[in-house]
Amino acid sequence: MTETIEARSRGHFPADDPMKGLEHDHNYVRQLMQRYLSTSDQQIKQQAGPRICEALEMHTSVEEATFYPRVQQLDPDMIERCLSDHEEADQMIMRLQNLSAGEPEYDALMQELHDAVIAHMALEEEQLFPAVREAAIDLHELANNMQAYESNLVAAQASQSAQRPGQSR
Repeated sequence: MTETIEARSRGHFPADDPMKGLEHDHNYVRQLMQRYLSTSDQQIKQQAGPRICEALEMHTSVEEATFYPRVQQLDPDMIERCLSDHEEADQMIMRLQNLSAGEPEYDALMQELHDAVIAHMALEEEQLFPAVREAAIDLHELANNMQAYESNLVAAQASQSAQRPGQSR
């Protein structure tokens, strides 16, 4: 890519407001998707497409394993909707992984994923995150759990990559 879009430093969820780390992830994905959808440069699409999928997979894994279970009691219906949104995105990501970035079908599916993800992010940022901030939840503990989970996930991915010679990430 001609200009690098940097992700949030992995493993950093501010102790006083771990949702800021999730929002940073949201902004990173928005930027990547905008870059993908606004260009006809095949090289940019081939770089951005897989990065979008990887970022979404990491983000949803952290939310599902640590964040949603801790905030479930605040609004079980909203969490159920968020999990449903994740399932929908996971299905689209699996389909994208069987296509090549820049192909017309990939582009159309990326637009569909974009629309679904943007709606999901709005739900979280406008409704869920404010409710969590106002609730009597230990945000320091939540941030620590989210950091630990993500660090373990990154370490596991690095270990897998090291075991696959000749493959770069």
